[in-house]
Amino acid sequence: MKVAIIGSGNSGLAMAAHMSFTGNKVYLWNRSGEHIEELIEKKTVEAVGALVGTFPLEMVTTDMGDVIREAKAVFVTTPATSHHDLARLMAPHLRDGHIVVLNPGRTFGAVDFKDELLKHGNFRQVDILETQTIIYTCRKVTPRKVNIITLKRDVLISTFAGIDLPEILRRLPDELNRFYVPAESMVETSIGNVGMIFHCAPMLLNTGWVESGHKFRYYREGISRTVADFIENIDKERQEVAKLLKHPVISAKEWLAHSYGLECTSLYECIQSNPSYGEIFAPANLNYRYIYEDIPFGLVPLESMGKDLGLSMRYTGLVIDLANALLGENFRETGRTAEKLHINYKDLMRGVRVEDIEEENKKGDEEY
Repeated sequence: MKVAIIGSGNSGLAMAAHMSFTGNKVYLWNRSGEHIEELIEKKTVEAVGALVGTFPLEMVTTDMGDVIREAKAVFVTTPATSHHDLARLMAPHLRDGHIVVLNPGRTFGAVDFKDELLKHGNFRQVDILETQTIIYTCRKVTPRKVNIITLKRDVLISTFAGIDLPEILRRLPDELNRFYVPAESMVETSIGNVGMIFHCAPMLLNTGWVESGHKFRYYREGISRTVADFIENIDKERQEVAKLLKHPVISAKEWLAHSYGLECTSLYECIQSNPSYGEIFAPANLNYRYIYEDIPFGLVPLESMGKDLGLSMRYTGLVIDLANALLGENFRETGRTAEKLHINYKDLMRGVRVEDIEEENKKGDEEY
């Protein structure tokens, strides 16, 4: 198949290598030409770790129209902070039959992305899917080399209610369907977003360590028993939100054990015994996606939904408050909320439909 991959970061390079290795033609887009000069010159990506080799790329470009015209399946691998801009850039080029997969969507990424497409005049039959997480545990080594540490099991994928998800998945590369598992609802992928559990609080609670310039292993050294116990409390709030939305999700501990094939009795034990986390080092500063993506596009919508459902969301709120205070931000103002997404909680229980998002956009046009 011809596949477009949006973004040349960690997961973008990993997916490009994986898709090329399995015989697909890969068209890679990146916003900045400066970061892909080597890829443009060589038109190959090198992988080490779980996948080893040098794999060809059909195209490497900064022109969104070029990759969208070539490929019907479009895989977005950038942070959720880019979703609005990407929807705007794709809107003139996406046509009936295109599939856009957000890897991952974070929390209600598919709703937000579809809403943004509609705002920019694209009412085509474009299928928007979101995954719970990325397939790859990986790190970019050089501009054209990636270390794929492992590939996760059973990554949940979802789309809008009333759409034949299995039929859409049949139009994706067969190799990916070895890893994707269809979810019954977007709640399972969005509230199932475990990145916000593992990323936000440990980064903030290790601020001095992160800013010290000392290189340390993020999971093994940054998540002590006390930190693990704290993030389990956030995880319990996440599970309670999903339960009230009638789509329960498994705990972060259960997710780790299943995704990585671990046998462990506590979240701390799962983290410490996960070989894939052994050599993942912490970011060198707080200006990183663990904060600027996972709080406004993870914890903020989670807290918003939980509070509207009558929950205190104490631990989730503490992390957002700490991030706002440390960084001088207002993540609640800039993040995704139910109001911004034009959804209410009854819709979530029965499933969000494309028609609901279209209707809200038409209302907005009439009011304007």
